[in-house]
Amino acid sequence: MNKTTLTTAVATLLVLAGCDMGPRLETRTFRLDHLRSHEASALIDPYVYGAREGNPGATSVIEGAITVRETPDNLEQIERVLAEFDQPRPDIRLHFQLIEADGFTESDPRIASVEQELRKLFQFRGYRLAGEATVTATDRTGVRQGLRTSEGLYEISGEVYRLGSDVSRLEGISLWSPDGPGFETTVNIRSGQTMVLGSSPKAGSTATLFLTVRAEEVVEPS
Repeated sequence: MNKTTLTTAVATLLVLAGCDMGPRLETRTFRLDHLRSHEASALIDPYVYGAREGNPGATSVIEGAITVRETPDNLEQIERVLAEFDQPRPDIRLHFQLIEADGFTESDPRIASVEQELRKLFQFRGYRLAGEATVTATDRTGVRQGLRTSEGLYEISGEVYRLGSDVSRLEGISLWSPDGPGFETTVNIRSGQTMVLGSSPKAGSTATLFLTVRAEEVVEPS
């Protein structure tokens, strides 16, 4: 074998070796009991090297499971991350208050903390509690709760999604009055926070009704 042939052979061997220099990858599917697929994908993204030359990593998601193609070491790390975060999320207790705003002259102590916030936003002379209701919801469930007042029965409905350890998304929360629909809204709320969800005029009156909600996590006894 002459020098030129030997050089060519060595170069060919190096090219072939280079094609096989990528790491060995395995494919594993992880079941998701509590995390949503897009949440799991975002969590493990730093451990999946899709831009790796030769053997890039990859993920595929369906509802309730995520499949990952990566090195064994990275798959073990991904398994630990998912085990840490794929945990049950505590229930959330939602306390709704329907508050009537008009020309009232006396303060209602039952809504003292909320009234302070309402006065910062609106110019009504006075506020009083028209009705209240409490409902406990789990992650990804619908809620439907009656709220009785002296004028009749109102209905609150919507869906609840737990977004994190202390944040919930109240989606499509609507208030229906005895005279028909009031309003619909979607908000994110933290545990311990009180929010004004919306308002609607009170039929046959100059008053306006405000629906507020306070969120609290349900803590299981130790």
